[in-house]
Order: sequence, then structure tokens, then C-alpha cells
Amino acid sequence: MIIKKVFVLFEFFYLVESNTIFLPNLPLGEYRTVFERVFPCKSTNTFQANLYFSKKTSNITEMKGNFTVLKPLDDSYTFDINGASWSLTGGWKPNAVVYIAKNACSNMKIFFGSAWNSLKENFNFSSYNCPISPGTYISSGMDLKKIEHHNFPKVYFYGRYKLTMKIKDLENNVHGCCIFELSLIRPWEKPI
Repeated sequence: MIIKKVFVLFEFFYLVESNTIFLPNLPLGEYRTVFERVFPCKSTNTFQANLYFSKKTSNITEMKGNFTVLKPLDDSYTFDINGASWSLTGGWKPNAVVYIAKNACSNMKIFFGSAWNSLKENFNFSSYNCPISPGTYISSGMDLKKIEHHNFPKVYFYGRYKLTMKIKDLENNVHGCCIFELSLIRPWEKPI
């Protein structure tokens, strides 16, 4: 009788162990975004992004702060994104992602997709449409998971990235600049 019980337990554990989930370790695929840092960079400060990340709970990180717009943000500017990837030998390698578009305001709406609606609601922009009027737009907290509903590629290489977002005029003067450091991880991985 004891031998039968041991045999049944052995068979049960064998079956449970054989049903492991296959989690591939490929260099690219669908990803989750983990935002690490946000900070301003050198510009004329016509468009200022004074943002920071705040941990609300262990699962929810919020973006707080304000956008200050001193001139109307319209389609006369250029929207410039340069993404640098973290090198295996250390240091940032620029131009991993490059996106330059004229008509800054309209293309920002396209680029952010439905995340633009979340930004508009949480920062209380005066209008959904372009141009964005001068003023200070303050948020008491926006869940960063809402930013994941963007129009970026849904499949990309995993790793650390530094996205430098600039708003430039026709003479290439930088009027607004903000840097996001983030990691793209596999959907089943835990952030470090």
C-alpha cells in the first residue's frame, strides 16, 4: 500500500514538472516598458517639461510634474527623437532609434497614439487639437501604464534605452528637450 502511494506521488510530481511553460530568450519580441528616469536637457526652455516619477504602490509608478508652454506649440516646429541604446561594453550608443518629423504638434499626437489622450486628460491641456496654447499644465499623477498605449513598434529589441525628445524650429534651435531612460523587458520578466 505504501509503495502504491509513493508511486502515485512520484507520477504526480513527474506530470506536474513536465508541464513547464516555454519562455523563449530571444533578443527581440513584444515588450513591457519600465521607465527609470526622466530629466530635462539643454534648450531655450520655450517648452519646459518638469517631470519626475513617483512610486504610488509596488505595481504603480506615476509621472508627476508640469509642462510649461511659453509660445503656442503648433506645426511650425520639428519633433525630433533620438534613442540611444546601452552598449554591452558600457556607455550609450546613439541613433538606435531616430524619428524626425515636421509639423511637431500633429506628429506628436500620431506618435503617442491613445497615450496622447491620457496626457491631455492628466495634464489638463486646453485642447485636444493643435496648437497647444501657452500656459502651465500640471498633473498630480499619471499612471505610466497609460503611456504604453502608444504607436511605437510593438516588437523591438530588449534592453536599456535613452530617448531624447526635442522640439526644434526651422533653424534647428532647440526650444524644448526632455530625456527618458527606460528598459524594454520581456512580458514575463520582473523589473530589476
